[in-house]
Amino acid sequence: MKHCSDTLTIILPAFNEAAGVGAVLDGILQLPGAEAWTVLVIDDASTDGTADVLARYAGRIRTIRHPATRGYGASLKTGIMATRSENVLFIDADGQHDPGDIPAVVEALESRECVFTVRPRNAGIPMVRWPGKWLLHRMCNFLANRKIPDINSGFRAGRRSIYMMMLELLPDGFSFSTTSLMYVMRSRFSFIFLPIRCHPRTGTSQVRIIYDGVKTVLLALRLMMLFDPMRAFGYPAIGLFAVGALYQMYVFVTFRVTIVGGALLAMLTGVLLFFFGLLGDQIASLRKEISSFNCLLWEDRESRGDRDHVG
Repeated sequence: MKHCSDTLTIILPAFNEAAGVGAVLDGILQLPGAEAWTVLVIDDASTDGTADVLARYAGRIRTIRHPATRGYGASLKTGIMATRSENVLFIDADGQHDPGDIPAVVEALESRECVFTVRPRNAGIPMVRWPGKWLLHRMCNFLANRKIPDINSGFRAGRRSIYMMMLELLPDGFSFSTTSLMYVMRSRFSFIFLPIRCHPRTGTSQVRIIYDGVKTVLLALRLMMLFDPMRAFGYPAIGLFAVGALYQMYVFVTFRVTIVGGALLAMLTGVLLFFFGLLGDQIASLRKEISSFNCLLWEDRESRGDRDHVG
């Protein structure tokens, strides 16, 4: 039988969040039943006194500090690998998320394998970031073939085994949230979206508008190639082939028995794109299989390590 602390670990990534992390931890630790959870904070080499704030909670939380800044996603991956709990819950340390919503997320985990939260529309998102968010949101809707209410809320929870399966596919930056969401939605795992409250963040945002805007576009392309490259290449391939074939048919119908170079080029390009899509689809499938296989190896090493430790 599992101990209560083996059931859920709450993971907070923190980089220069001295102004807000204390209030978030207080909110979590005051929740009914909080003593049954493990609270793990990953300090991503903060330089603003975050470590001093965390030191005040010694004995009540676990803390891991990166020797150098590695990124938001890397902090979450460190937390996933550092726990053995059945479930993991991620919540930001900047005060945007209300710890009071945690019990509802935990309750939803009893009937679902993953729980994603939905913030109020455009909550906490500067206007200059709206175009990039709009583009990425439309891309994710296209890949999932359904409307997604929130693609990158940092407040979410799920089975640790599922996150271990996708661990090597997840980036070290802020796109961790979107990539993990798409992995779950494109797989056969059960999930649910829950609405939550959202507050203004405490401290300064770590997002850089231009740099992260470019990364948003690249993320959209990366997601397309990782989760459905056949759709990325397939539609242009069919379109080009159809245009070339129709043009060539028009030439034949007008009683000119000749092969038009433009029509032939369009059809050949369509065929090449189609086969690029097939190749990309096989590579994407192979990457996901390798990631899942490495997860099994990792879990096997952990199990053997536990047995050796007990022995």
